Amino acid sequence: MANILIISPISIAGELILKGFKKGFDNNNAHNTTFVDVRELKSLPVCDFDFVLSYDYGYMINDDALNFVQNLIKLNKNIKLIHYFADNPSSNYSLSGDLSLKEKFEQFIDNHKRNIELIFWDKKYLNDFKNTKSKYFPICVDCDIYKDLDLEKKYDITFLGRPLSDVRQEILSVVIKNFPDKLKIFSYPKHFETSVEQMKKYLNDNELLNYKNSFCGFISEQNSLSRVYNMSKINLNINLQGESSLNYRTFEVLACGGFLLCDKRDDIKNLDLEDAVVCYEDKNDLVDKIKYYLNNPLERKKVSARARKLIYERYNIISKANEILNIVE
Repeated sequence: MANILIISPISIAGELILKGFKKGFDNNNAHNTTFVDVRELKSLPVCDFDFVLSYDYGYMINDDALNFVQNLIKLNKNIKLIHYFADNPSSNYSLSGDLSLKEKFEQFIDNHKRNIELIFWDKKYLNDFKNTKSKYFPICVDCDIYKDLDLEKKYDITFLGRPLSDVRQEILSVVIKNFPDKLKIFSYPKHFETSVEQMKKYLNDNELLNYKNSFCGFISEQNSLSRVYNMSKINLNINLQGESSLNYRTFEVLACGGFLLCDKRDDIKNLDLEDAVVCYEDKNDLVDKIKYYLNNPLERKKVSARARKLIYERYNIISKANEILNIVE
């Protein structure tokens, strides 16, 4: 049994992922876990932890939090500081706008090399921090929350996440042009408002109005997310980060037994998900596959059933959490 401190980041996806790890660690009382927001870490008593698990740069973004972790090292020189990166370590998603953070972290690693363990969701980044122990661990999901609820399919096509970047907006514009009344977008309001202005380069006035009407608000609570995935005929996913990897949304949808249509990624094959995910090759293929699967619910159901079974067996955080400890010991 280990004493584990989990430092929650200022990131919705990161917080959800780490909450999944906590649930896995707590399962069957396997470990003693403490879960705390990085902004509140300084109020926590300094204790003798065996592991500290954080997301991306974790405690490095806050001087008080960094000082707290340094005091933990003084208390236990054998403590393991695990950083789970599910974002590109050089991107603004992980840097939180502080471009000096990566260099600062590299200096910290030099001082505490024996304590640091880096875990990446994409093999591309295993060598981003030189001479540092780095391992690969794909994203997993809580299958107790994300599950098949057997709900009526209320939405034709849904997209959950930031509708930002040319990559996503080009695809979303194609969907709006071809299926003007079928797309539903669930996003943080500020991100959607920004996207409306940016989508003007892809859509005419009438199409832009249809795009505005696709907005359904923001959902952060996991059970509500699960319901939306369950109620969608087609869950559209457009990965942004990483070279071959799949984002957290992928595993949420599949765990729900939802039908997932997404961009082609190598990890779909690497993680044996080829029978659980339908990929589009280009914009024309996207349109063709949306038409086909909207008109063939039995085909969607076959794919979804395979997806749910596979994720539950191989990528359920409840059963996989301890593996992240095993690979650093």
